[in-house]
Amino acid sequence: MTSAPRRSPTVALRWRITVANNAGELPLRVIVDGRTRSSCSSYAWTAGGLVLTITTVLPEPGLAFELISTYTGHRDTDTIATHLALGQGRDGEIDSCRYPHEQLNPVELARACAYDHAGRLIEALGDDRHPTRVELDEHTFSELERVE
Repeated sequence: MTSAPRRSPTVALRWRITVANNAGELPLRVIVDGRTRSSCSSYAWTAGGLVLTITTVLPEPGLAFELISTYTGHRDTDTIATHLALGQGRDGEIDSCRYPHEQLNPVELARACAYDHAGRLIEALGDDRHPTRVELDEHTFSELERVE
């Protein structure tokens, strides 16, 4: 009895994944001490849409800060979220967390990834003396969900 030729896993997977490599600006507002701060946020989909990176940079002197959040996941795996925070007058930090696919993933839940990134911004920039919030609206999500 002869068996069918074996295919490499990458060849088999290549036909199951919709390739979606895309990048763009991500409209969100960062408000610290009641004032909207200058910021630039963007997103990038890579690896066929299985990796989503969201970055936010605040260039203001005295507040200069950058957060890079990367979400890697697949429907058959958990999602790993990695956050790299860099800022003026503070030590750089990197943190990784594992989430169940149903709770957070770049494939079907890009909106949840954006909320997670916003939450990390609030944690990093805000304290009792400097209330911070991040505003996301439907335009923010339309950019992300356009690729989903």
